[in-house]
Amino acid sequence: MIVVDTNVVVHFITDGRATEDAAALFDEDGEWAAPRILMSEFRNVLVGMIRRGAITSDRAKVMSERAAAILADRITPVESAQVLDVAIECDLTAYDAEFVALARTLDVPLVTLDGGILDGAPDVAVRLRAFLDAS
Repeated sequence: MIVVDTNVVVHFITDGRATEDAAALFDEDGEWAAPRILMSEFRNVLVGMIRRGAITSDRAKVMSERAAAILADRITPVESAQVLDVAIECDLTAYDAEFVALARTLDVPLVTLDGGILDGAPDVAVRLRAFLDAS
């Protein structure tokens, strides 16, 4: 099991610069966990894509359902106090701190493309490409 952030899921579900790497990650370890906020962040990305004309609303709904299916029952709540502590400790937004807090709680890597998370939480955060190279 690994924790993935929204960027990884976006690249896995949509066509992006890291789509192939995200697919390889899923093949390597498809047991992805994430905090509840991931689905809201993911839907926000989809709304932006709809507004830019990159996808239709119907396509976005299919993508949202696919993301939910991939994460299945591994959408996990995190303690508010822990999120606040992590945000302050790692100089992250509370949104990003949720992913770090969950990875620490589960004692698993957090695979990400986010430079701020990589810099702020090197104890758990691993760049997507580096995770694949180490596997």
